Order: sequence, then C-alpha cells, then structure tokens
Amino acid sequence: MTISPPSKVDRIHTCPASILASGVDTLALAIDVVWKDESFFEYLSEMKALAQLEEKEVAITLGAREGQTPLLLAIKPHGNKGHEWMLHGNDYSLTIGNWLKPKTRPSIMAQIHSEALWSLGPEAALDILLTLLRQSGAQMQGVKPSRVDLCVDYLMPEKLWSLNFLKYKVTRAAYCASHIRHNALTGISIGKGKVAARLYDKPLEIKQKSKKFWMYDVWGLQSVPEGCRIIRIESQFRREAIKELGIDLADDLFDHLDNLWAYFSREWLKFQNNPGKHHLSRKTLPFWATIQNGFFGVQDARPLIRCQSLQTKKKQLAAQVYGTANSFIAIEQEEKGEALGHETTLKKSLHSLGQYFEQSGKNEFELNIDIFTKRAKYHKAKTKMLEVHKQRNALGFPSNLPIDLNTKE
Repeated sequence: MTISPPSKVDRIHTCPASILASGVDTLALAIDVVWKDESFFEYLSEMKALAQLEEKEVAITLGAREGQTPLLLAIKPHGNKGHEWMLHGNDYSLTIGNWLKPKTRPSIMAQIHSEALWSLGPEAALDILLTLLRQSGAQMQGVKPSRVDLCVDYLMPEKLWSLNFLKYKVTRAAYCASHIRHNALTGISIGKGKVAARLYDKPLEIKQKSKKFWMYDVWGLQSVPEGCRIIRIESQFRREAIKELGIDLADDLFDHLDNLWAYFSREWLKFQNNPGKHHLSRKTLPFWATIQNGFFGVQDARPLIRCQSLQTKKKQLAAQVYGTANSFIAIEQEEKGEALGHETTLKKSLHSLGQYFEQSGKNEFELNIDIFTKRAKYHKAKTKMLEVHKQRNALGFPSNLPIDLNTKE
C-alpha cells in the first residue's frame, strides 16, 4: 500500500510558481571610522542638547556640502548601548560613538531601511551613506555586515498556504513555530539563532503592521489576485553566521548574495517529499526548487561553505575563562573578608586560577588526558578549516579563515 501526501500538498507539484520579487530587505552594518577632528561631534552634541532641552527629537543634516542635497535625519535626546548619538530617518538609522579612532566597539552602527534597499539597491544605498559620512569628516577603516535579511516574494494559490508545509520541511534548526490569527495561518518561524527563516503572508503584514504599500509597485500589482496569496520567504543571517560563511566585508557580501541565498535554501532549509524517509529517498518539492532559483533569477548558485574559525572559538573560551576566573576570585576575596575595591594583580589572578583548578578535583595526569582529548578534537577542526579554505578558493568564494596553522596548503 502506498501512502500519498495530502491532496493540498500534492497540488504543489503541479502548481506553476510565480516569483514576484527578490532582494535584500534588511541590512545592518558595523562601520569603523577615523574622524578628521571633533567638529562633527560638536555639532551632534549641540543638537542632542537641544533635543534634551525640548524633550523630543530634533532635525539635523548629514553630509551638508555646497551643491549637494544633505540627508535629513532626527537626533534623539539619548544615546544607545555605549554610543553617544542616535540618528534616524526614512532611509537610514545610525548610532555613533564618541571616539575619534576605532575601538573594540564599532564607531558607527548603521541600518539601511527596506525602502532604500528596494528602490536603490543595497550597494547604491550604502555608497550614498558612506559618501555622506565622508562629507561629515569620516575616513572609513572597515564596513562589515552585522545582519542581512534576504527574501523572495512568491505568488501562490491560496489553498496551498497551510500548515501542511511543516510536514515537508528539512532544516538545521530545532525551533519551529506557526502563527495563527482567527484560525488562519499568517506565518511560520524557523530557527531563532545565528540563522533564521520566516514564511509569512506579506500583504497581510503590510496591512496590519509595516504599512509598506509601495511593495505593490515592486510586485507590479494593484492588489493580490483573487484566490492567491503572496508569501514572503525570508532568511535572516546575523554577524556570527555571516563570518562562519567566509564573509567579512560588505563588498564580499554584495559579491555573493546569490551564494548566500543558495546556502539558506539548499543547505539550511528545504521542503522535500516523503517525510520520515532517508534523505537519499527524498526530493525537493518543485515549488521550493523555484524559490531556490528565484533570488535575482540566478539558476543553481553554489551555496557558501560554513565553517567556524578556531580563532573565534579561542576568543569565546578566553571570555569564558575570564568570567569564571573573576567570579572565583570575587568569592575567594569575599570569604577572606577583604575590603570592597581591593585591587587584584594579574599575578594574583593566575595564582587564584591555579587554586581553582586544584579544587576541581583533577590531578595532572587527568588534566593531560583531558587536554589530549580536546587537542584531537581541535586538530580535526583545524584540518576541516584547511579543507574549507581550499574549497572556498577553488569556487571563488571569500575566505576569512587563517591559513597559517602550522600546516602547508
């Protein structure tokens, strides 16, 4: 006896797919800057003080230069997360730090809003922003993507938009949730970490939330055709995932947007038939194959190759060691009754950390066995990094993995 999928899903195989639009819907950037002097800071401080006095946002201009149109923004009466100034407008939002040269924290956190991304394109929208910042006295030292959302808008028969989709998903994410309103499916969320996906009724979201009615111009429609839905399939990549995929700078991102979509739609998330069977017995559903090839109309783009650098892992472990060590020392000082504000030298910290290891109950033999086991694990990871680096180079992909790992290519 053959078990067939429900009739609604079966119809996906014969339903002609229609891609209405694809592009970048969200782009956040970390920008490192050297400012030529403090004149722009003085202007921002003056306008922020005025905003505080009036207890509301006030208008400022960015990049005012003779013969050119400046960007009109509003400055808030407060800063945000260590950045002194917050500016926002229709097309851009910026938080700017009060330091002339780059520090550990980015000089500027910028977000380009969706209307500018759709009307200008991501590269042109970023070029305009960078030009305005240069006119304000900034010298760019690095522009790195911290978040990017790619999307495809898909016109489909209304009857196919149902929870049946979830039975056929194949994903690396553990989290999945459906969103229901008045017994009708409005959206599906998959994943909530470095990479995430959202499938949702875009016209409904426009009507109820974003009010981005200009998307109908992008689609070339006055309204949603009767009996149809426009479903947005949206991928979200945060900075950690972007770096693990070999992308460091904004230029690398723009050069490989199609490869990033290919990773999302071919490696991270798929919809395939025969749920529950071995992956070799499953094939991608035709509607999803159309979406895989629907981003900028690029057919069969190669997925980027994901790999975490050991240097990144080392930094994470160092931060964990630091946190654990200072907690141990704080408890130790409190037990000894030392005065608050007691200064601790690095030498004293290392001595206390040695005591911490002794109190763990491990002897030196056990310590060396544990280190040997971990080294075997990291040696395997290092070998994988070198293989990934070679594969990326062969495919023309960017690679931010270090190749000087005491191993020749």
